Amino acid sequence: MTPPTDCVVIGYNDMDFDAVAAAQKKMSEYSGAYCEIKTNSVLLAGKRRTYMDVINHAVERATGRNPGLNSFAAPSLGVCYLQSYLMRRDFRVESVNFFTYGKETLREMLSRRPRSVAITTTYYIDSAPVMEIVEFVRKHAPDTVIIAGGPHVYNLSCDLDPATLEYVCGAVGADVYVTDSQGEQSLAEVLGQLRGTGDLSRVPNLLYRGPDGRFVRTERQPESNEMDGNSVDWSLLDRRLISPLVYMRTARSCPFSCSFCNYPTLAGKHVMTGVPVLERELAYLHGIGTRFLIFVDDTFNVPLPRFKNILRSMIEHQWNFQWMSFFRCSNADEEAFDLMARSGCLGVFLGIESGDQQILEYMEKHAKLDRYRWGIEQLRQRGIATFASVICGFPGETRESAANTFNFIEETMPTFFNVQLYYHDTRSPIARRAEEFGIAGAGYNWKHRSMDWREAAALCQHAFRNVRGSVPLSTYNFSLWTLPYLVSQGVAIDEVVEFGRITREMLVAGFDDVPKDFADQERRLTDLFGATDLARRLRASAA
Repeated sequence: MTPPTDCVVIGYNDMDFDAVAAAQKKMSEYSGAYCEIKTNSVLLAGKRRTYMDVINHAVERATGRNPGLNSFAAPSLGVCYLQSYLMRRDFRVESVNFFTYGKETLREMLSRRPRSVAITTTYYIDSAPVMEIVEFVRKHAPDTVIIAGGPHVYNLSCDLDPATLEYVCGAVGADVYVTDSQGEQSLAEVLGQLRGTGDLSRVPNLLYRGPDGRFVRTERQPESNEMDGNSVDWSLLDRRLISPLVYMRTARSCPFSCSFCNYPTLAGKHVMTGVPVLERELAYLHGIGTRFLIFVDDTFNVPLPRFKNILRSMIEHQWNFQWMSFFRCSNADEEAFDLMARSGCLGVFLGIESGDQQILEYMEKHAKLDRYRWGIEQLRQRGIATFASVICGFPGETRESAANTFNFIEETMPTFFNVQLYYHDTRSPIARRAEEFGIAGAGYNWKHRSMDWREAAALCQHAFRNVRGSVPLSTYNFSLWTLPYLVSQGVAIDEVVEFGRITREMLVAGFDDVPKDFADQERRLTDLFGATDLARRLRASAA
């Protein structure tokens, strides 16, 4: 008799965007969250649509077939990493990469009564997607132990008092919560206990329901899992999932300490995978036909010598990957830019954050505007796409400093840009200067001495209306990270640029929340996507 599966790892759940928008709209008097939704979506046929929804709509109009494009359908690094980690420890593990598209597969897996499921919570800022997965698992496998962990669970455990945390976890409905910022070791120990006596009191970093229904907390033991020994063993995973595109992490945490970001505190010391280990991963991926890589390291080009060595290796081995990453212009030289182009860099995400030097100093970015200008130009000369992300409303921001940022984007003309409303994380370093800046509130509901969230939201919309030298892109289920996915599906970067130009008109028109006639824009989008390789493949497959 075949032993039961120890764990099914479940990836992202993409909730109905229009429903999420409607819920946030109800709170629009008290929070800037709906403002962020409006600057990252279009209002089409009376519904809020993501940029990917608009592409699917245009392709369907052109071909009669909806391609179902969704960047979350790309391999989830969290799912890949956890499955590899657990299988290396001899657990029987299956996975559903993308819950939204994988429900039928998951239903079949649950029919075989796995001992547990593990729900990853990367990208979530709300518990609703987790609750939907929990409800699905309960319906189809009521005896399976449901485990939730990852960034959202960790943030809840840090932000909520014990009583509130237990209330929220009770409402979510999982059986076990792994509360460490890493947590994979604790998860493995939970699976080990489920094979035996099920005594979870022996496992650190948990909040779980005891036999009497009450929550039990176990000892806190922060994990610091070694990178080289736990690198993803891609050979353990389904080749159909990891070809032609994968996400990769070659380092954990960040060596910088920007004052708006709590990630270094959450992730701990900055540690890196050794280049020989990374080379083995890349060689395997190349061998099975993987062509696109997305490096998610917060500072891929830090330290610079290691970055250059990785690129030289990619060139020397002629792996011919096309890749993208975060990039710091302050940590590069001309040789690095040349190596990037030769090794297949499609584009980079630039955390510019501000085009005002004083705001950069408040942010502790350790960056100079002249260096940004130089870096963007170097990338442009080599045909590497750039996505400039900036924040509007950071403590100390004024109308003048925001104008400097928008002028900077206009002047430097990155390929794409996005202006994000400042989100005040009360655990970030800047929160310790609340008295100095007069900061009050949290999340998207904040004010400080020189601005509040409403004024900042209006300035964000002003930027999307008036900045013309660069093309706006959404950060919700799109951003620069979508480019390798779209290229792998048959949409060229130049076609994405033209898409951004057309959708800017729709984006701006939707700020007042009044439906408009977009017949002209829809016709242009249909013509654009009807000429893509994606559309040609869809027509050929239907013939």
